[in-house]
Parts: sequence; structure tokens; C-alpha cells
Amino acid sequence: MLTRASRLLGAVSNEHEGEALKISKVSIENFRTLKQVEIPFDKITTFIGPNGAGKSTVLRALDWFFNGTKADALTDEDCAFGATGEAIEVQVTFCELTPADRAVLGKYAPAGSQLFTAWKRRAPGGLETLSANAKGLPAFDDIRATTGAAEKRRLYNELRAADVSLGLPVASSAAAVEAAMTVWESDHPEALVSSPEIVQTSLFGFNGNGKMSGLFDFVLVTADLRASEESVDGKSSIISRVLERSVDRLAADEAIEAIVKDSREKQQAVYEAKFKDQLDALTLSLNEVVGSYSPGRKVTVQTSEVELKAPRTTFQLGVVDTDETTSTSVERQGHGFQRTLLISALQLLAQSGAASAEGVICLAIEEPELFQHPIQAQTFAKVLRELAEDSAMRMQVAYATHSPYFVEARHFDQVRRLTRSAGESPEVRVHYSNVDEVQAALQGIAKPATVASQLDGVVSNQLAVALFAHRALVVEGPTEAALFHGIADRGGVGALEAAGTALVAVGGKNSIPLVHAILWALGIPAYALFDGDSGFESRALENGKEAEKIAEERHGHVLANRTNLRYFKLPEEDFPGEQIADHVATFDDHLESFLGKEWPEWAEACAQLEVESGVSLRKNQSAYRTATARAVGSVPQFLTTIIAKLEAAAVPMQPRVEGAPV
Repeated sequence: MLTRASRLLGAVSNEHEGEALKISKVSIENFRTLKQVEIPFDKITTFIGPNGAGKSTVLRALDWFFNGTKADALTDEDCAFGATGEAIEVQVTFCELTPADRAVLGKYAPAGSQLFTAWKRRAPGGLETLSANAKGLPAFDDIRATTGAAEKRRLYNELRAADVSLGLPVASSAAAVEAAMTVWESDHPEALVSSPEIVQTSLFGFNGNGKMSGLFDFVLVTADLRASEESVDGKSSIISRVLERSVDRLAADEAIEAIVKDSREKQQAVYEAKFKDQLDALTLSLNEVVGSYSPGRKVTVQTSEVELKAPRTTFQLGVVDTDETTSTSVERQGHGFQRTLLISALQLLAQSGAASAEGVICLAIEEPELFQHPIQAQTFAKVLRELAEDSAMRMQVAYATHSPYFVEARHFDQVRRLTRSAGESPEVRVHYSNVDEVQAALQGIAKPATVASQLDGVVSNQLAVALFAHRALVVEGPTEAALFHGIADRGGVGALEAAGTALVAVGGKNSIPLVHAILWALGIPAYALFDGDSGFESRALENGKEAEKIAEERHGHVLANRTNLRYFKLPEEDFPGEQIADHVATFDDHLESFLGKEWPEWAEACAQLEVESGVSLRKNQSAYRTATARAVGSVPQFLTTIIAKLEAAAVPMQPRVEGAPV
């Protein structure tokens, strides 16, 4: 059976195809690790960041907002860092309202409104309330706040007399006063302003039949969610939601009721045949005794009315093995298959929701990569992307992840990176950016069209892992990255990885400003290193290149060098010398020439590796790392200083980091 929201949505689905209510912004205060954050939401919102930063907490705050009940009410332990004297508050703003949404939300979303905001609050002491931005006439606020009927009529009549331009009608009761104000507001939407008021908890479907139920459903898949529980056809389970949207449970009710009625009649006939004579005899004997104590009074003994009711139609899910003869329960399957089943059910839930016009589904997932092998994780990420971007599916997605498969760097504007400061009351900040801001940061460095065209080729290939780092060193190629990994390995294998440092090889110095700007915009401290290439011409001549090619190569080096120096606010030069600045360093020429002069033992280590393997290891990434870790002598100070600069880099703690840091 469709809810009122469903019918309304179905009535306008063709006229407003493509529009869908969705979360626009979420504000959270004093909830667990989140003291105060404000987060914009998109079609897909990807939460990343270190453990304990609050990624999952955002999703659980929303689950409390939409689905919280008295049974799982918050406690003082949910207050951030023991702030039990402060309220917990979650505020959600919705956008892209349709006429159907406004019809369902009524006065909370008058005609012409583009946004709808509501917030849930837990006051100190535990009282939970829900508020919405009902539009109203400010002059009515005091009247509505009054609970006494006489006082309400008095204030109304005073307003009616004081401002005859309102044209308020006579109202002789409190109910009539309320009705008169509501009608006036409906007729004068242009005069209304936001007027927060307490609303019934059924607004969001906490009681199962609220205004938002079927209009906007929030489904949270936690990391510890058990597929065995979610595959049982019980209240609010995922498989139950799929069935509600895909199967008409009432289809068999009439036929089942007929069977039950026939069974009831037959059972009563059996009782009559088997017990009537016995009960008649018992009634006669009992009345003889009762009559002796209470003349004129009689009793009767008969069979009770048969209590047979038609059961609710339920379904069960089994897993059929490849032989198609054996069916086993879900809980007997491996974790990987159970998670696959959950994912499949969620996908079907979204698709069936779109097909039945049941409103919007916001699917929130903790660690969507859990128990998934890489190919399966990539497939799931692609499916979620397609579902969210298909307007017909009416779906919004949010997840907290540690997997690069679910972070599409070309959609870095949908990434919300949470960081957490140290201390007794650590502060969580949310870093995010978009293409416009990166283009602004690169103004005078790269044309907006160039930035947009580079995102797919450069960013998608280089940043998926770097976005999870605590800090990043941006270099031209994989051999430079291997060198610094090798230097760190000298103090302990995998030292850079263990410290959360990413080495980002961008494929050439032309891409350094773009990658660097994105990293800083997302709150990731980054340091850069590129080649000055002062010796390029001599190498070109040795390789027999023609003058025209050499001139072309010179132009490319000069342009890239000057552009990079300009981005980092350094004096522009055609071929900068060796230098270390606050955010960037440059080789006078390139890596190999530097190592040849400053660390000859490194070349010896490379030569030894070639002898051992019998393969030329020139520009071999693995060989560079191994040779660097093995090489005797001291690491050149220039390289250790770069590492020190990287470790000292820090993004200012602010909600947003717009543009380059320099």
C-alpha cells in the first residue's frame, strides 16, 4: 500500500522528472567526537580521514536524526568530551523540493520554498525534541506560544484590532484562532518568515507513518551490520524494505481471509458435534446446584469463539548452492558472501524505490569495501555512482571509507576529509573544495579549461591514495618517489608509509601546481620537488637531437619552471638553481645528476644491483628504492632537509582551506 507521500510523488513524477529531494547540508553539535561541524552534501558524499576523526560519527548522527527511537535514545555518554551540560543537536537542510514534497510537508515548506530545514535536539537531562523551519507571520508567534485558550483568544483579538489591514476574521475559540492564522498564512506566503517551532516526532516517521516516511528514507549500513539479521523479513530489515517496495504483501490477504473464515466455521462445527451434548448435560447439572443458592439465576457452558486471524504474509531468504538442490541460511555463509548479499539487496532497494515512486533513499554505508575483493569493490563503487547520478533512481549516497576504490579523484569536490587535532578536547575539521576554488588558486598559473581537462588524466591517476595521507610529497616521477621511500627505509622498512606520508608522482612538473593545490584544499599538507633541468641541452646534443627539437624542449622547460615558481611565489627564472623554499625545492638539473655529484655511493649500489640481477635497472622504481636503502655513506643534506620540510608542513586548522597555501 502506497503512503500519502508515495501517491503524491507518483502523481507528479512525469511533470517533475529528474527532481528529487536531497540533503544539502548537515550541521552537528556536541555529538561524540564532533563538537561542531558543518558539512555540505552532494549526490555522493565521501568521508575520508584518519581513524577516530569522526567519519562514521557523521553517519550515525544522521541515523539518530532520521531513525532514532526511545529504545535507542542518546545518553550523556554521547555528549562530546563530557559536555553533558550542553545540548546535542543535528540540523539537516534539504534542497530541490518538488511540489509533491511541499504538499506532504505542508506549512513546513510553503509554495516557492527551495529549502526545508529541521533539527533534532537532545537537551541536557535527556529530553529529545524535533524542530522545523515552519514559515509563519511573526505577529502570530506569541499567540501560538500561549497554551491557555482564553489568553490565546485575547492576544488574537488584540492583534485583529491593532492591525485591521490583516483582515483577520472573528474567532470564538482557541481552535478557531489556530485555523484563522493557518488560513491567513496559506493565503499570504510572501509575508512569511522562518519561524522555528517544535513539531511532532512523527514528522520523520519515527512512529512509522510520519510525513517523511516514504518521502525521504535514510538507510544506514554499519560496518558491523549482520546480513543474517538483515535478510530476515522483519520490521525495518533491508530485505523487508526491498519486499515492501517490490511485492504487494496484501495480494493474498483476501484469499487467506476466506480460508481462515472457512476454517473458523469448520472448527466451530467440530466443537458443536463433539462437545454440545456434554456441555448441555454439564449446564443442566450446574444450574440445579446454582438454582438452590440463587433461585431464578442460570449459567451456560459453551465452546469459546475460535480466535483465528489471517497471519501477516512473510517471506524467507535462503542461499542455493551451485547444484541448485541445497538451500542453507544466510548466517552459514562466509563474511564475503554475506556482505555481497547486503550490497545486492541495497542496490535492489534503490532500484525498486525508483520504480515504485516511493521517494528518495539516502544510502549511508560504513566501509563499503568491507570483505570485498578489489574487483568487487570497484564494481560496487561504480554501481553506487551510477545509481546516485541517475536522477530517475531518486537516490543519494554517503559513505565513510578507507579504500581508494571508493574515492574518485576526478570527483574530489564530493570528498569530505575530516581531521582531528590533538589534546583533551580535540577539534574535528572538515576540509573540502571544488573545481572553481582550485581554478581560482591557479589563476595566472593555468587556464580554467586546462585545469578541467587535466582532472581526469592527472588527478584520477595520482590522487586516489594520496587523499588518505597525513601529508604528501609531490614529485615528477616514480623514481623520485622511490628515492625518498628508500631514504626512509634506511631507518626502518616502510617508515614513510607508517607515518602516513604519500609520495605522489604526477608524471611531469607541469602537473605539480594542480595536484599541490588540490591536496592543500583538502587539508593535506604537501611539499613539492621538481627538476630545474639546466643540463637538458647537453644531454639532447649527446643524443643527437636536432636544433628545432632542442629549442622546443627548451621552451617547455622554461615555461614549466617559471609557472611553478610563480605558483609557489618565488622569483621566476628560466632554469632555477638548487634551492629549498617553504613549500617547494628544485634540483639544479635532475635527480641522477644530483646523485652523481652528491652521493656517488648510490650509483655504486645501483651498479651492484644490476650485477646481481643481470638486468639494466635504469629508471627502475624498485631498484632505486633498494639501491637507496643499501647505499653506504650519508644521505645528502639537501634530501634530508626536504624530508624535514615535509614533516613540518601543516594545514591551518580551519573549516575550509581555499586555494594554495602560499
